[in-house]
Amino acid sequence: MKLIQGRLLLVLFLLCAISCRKPYNPPVTNVNVNYLVVEGVINGGPDSTIITLSRTTPPNSGPKIVAETNATLTVLSDAGDKYMLTETYPGTYTFNGLNLPTTKKYCLHITTSNGEQYQSAFMASAQTPAIDSVGYTIKPTGLQFNVNTHDNTNNTRYYRWEYDETWTYYSLINSVLYYKNDQVLPRPIDSLINECYEHATLSNSIFITTSSHLAKDVISDFPLGYVDASTGKISHIYSLLVKQYAITADAFTYWTLLKTNTEQLGSIFDAQPSSIPGNIKCISNPNEPVVGFISVSTITTKRIFVNGTYLPFPVPYNIRQPVPSECPQDTILLAPTFTYNVRLSDIFAAGENIPVTYVGFIIGYTWAPKDCVDCRVYGGTNVKPSYWPY
Repeated sequence: MKLIQGRLLLVLFLLCAISCRKPYNPPVTNVNVNYLVVEGVINGGPDSTIITLSRTTPPNSGPKIVAETNATLTVLSDAGDKYMLTETYPGTYTFNGLNLPTTKKYCLHITTSNGEQYQSAFMASAQTPAIDSVGYTIKPTGLQFNVNTHDNTNNTRYYRWEYDETWTYYSLINSVLYYKNDQVLPRPIDSLINECYEHATLSNSIFITTSSHLAKDVISDFPLGYVDASTGKISHIYSLLVKQYAITADAFTYWTLLKTNTEQLGSIFDAQPSSIPGNIKCISNPNEPVVGFISVSTITTKRIFVNGTYLPFPVPYNIRQPVPSECPQDTILLAPTFTYNVRLSDIFAAGENIPVTYVGFIIGYTWAPKDCVDCRVYGGTNVKPSYWPY
């Protein structure tokens, strides 16, 4: 009896504890501190160096990016060499092919439009080893991608990865005709608009690891992104381009803290945000915080293709357009010819409708709304990438 009473008291205590827990919403400041955010890598090899500048925004302002424009960015060496970047897009600065000698150290110097100056720490250019392979593990409804690499010299030890995705999708209706200058003409094979290619750069996840605890500098089957079949990305041809960076121990610490602060915080019982020690300072105002870590390294890449036709689970046909009931097709006949040009202009001149195919022995044409025919309406391009396998 005492045992039962003890258990009942324990249950009552737990119920009270649970009922007394209330959601905790910590106070959030709306003050816009407007700190400079610096992102990118000084690429010591032949590929492009791309640096983006932006400003922090208040927590309640939503997921928007405030680009820092009209700044002057220069890569400096400890021997006095200068390489000036060009602003190619608001807040994005590039230099094609630095090819930096490994005998020197380098930093990034920034002068903003208001005259403030920032500079990263001088660092040697790390030589990133080649990616051995990129593969995937088949899950019940998707693919888990992974990467393998190693460094025979045991000098790298700390790694970071990014990746780009490209996939195909289709329009509901395939058009073999187009309208131009009051005429319906055959559509050239290289300008078909039923198949599009969509590209995305993953920016909301951080992939880092270290082999510092191992005898050999080997990374095996490190997990990258997961792609579920329901997204439609792997329904046809899917491409993953993995970019690998050799980073320092300090950079690894920075990315680890950033990963914790951005990916793993969910409640008051989780790890709380910490100060992230970047390597960029405001030299004109030393008390001003700066967000970012600029590494100097070469970049190695490897691309993998997946054909959704051969996957062992069902994949949906990736069509972005409305359902068939929302895509009625209509017909315009050549006869009566004296009203044909007016009818043709009424249907196609505004660009909201597209001719689809011929009726009979060219006695007219079928047509449908643009968003049912032109896959480009949904953000992709019908220009096949140069690396595409088919």
